[in-house]
Amino acid sequence: MEKLDNDLQKIFASFPIVLAISSTIFLGRDGLIPNEIGLIPIFSAMSIRLLATEFKIPFNNEIQILLVFFTITHNLLYSFFTDFNFLLILGIFLGGIILVTIQRKGDTNAIFSLFGILFGTQSMKFSLIENGWTLPLPTESLDILYLNWIKFLSAPIIGAIIFIVFRILILSIPAKMDESE
Repeated sequence: MEKLDNDLQKIFASFPIVLAISSTIFLGRDGLIPNEIGLIPIFSAMSIRLLATEFKIPFNNEIQILLVFFTITHNLLYSFFTDFNFLLILGIFLGGIILVTIQRKGDTNAIFSLFGILFGTQSMKFSLIENGWTLPLPTESLDILYLNWIKFLSAPIIGAIIFIVFRILILSIPAKMDESE
């Protein structure tokens, strides 16, 4: 009976991995549609979460945080710039559920969440192009208003990342010993 439970756990652990790979393959044939971009990182975060129960994965929580914040940011901004969609709302909802279950503490998680927000914001350049996420990347210009929004949203995030990195560097310097001792 214990063998059956172990096999069932492995099947459940492999399901999101298969789902992430198959969604990338099937959705990527004609280019990824921006509505579906948010589901691939969510499935990947779920796969990493389930694989972490079987194997030791370094930076497990940090990778999940990066993927979840990427998805939430991309889906929110894409829905603001275009229109709301069921897949966008589903990605935000699943990201929120995964985010609640991740233990977040420390500066490294803050940096990874800010990087996720930054990557989600910058991914809007590809999502708002007419052809979507196709290879080769299209070189036609994007509306200047969208580019300005992306720049203005990205600048404070980059500033916060730099601030946290400097804070970590300064706190890692050991306190000077008094020369009188």
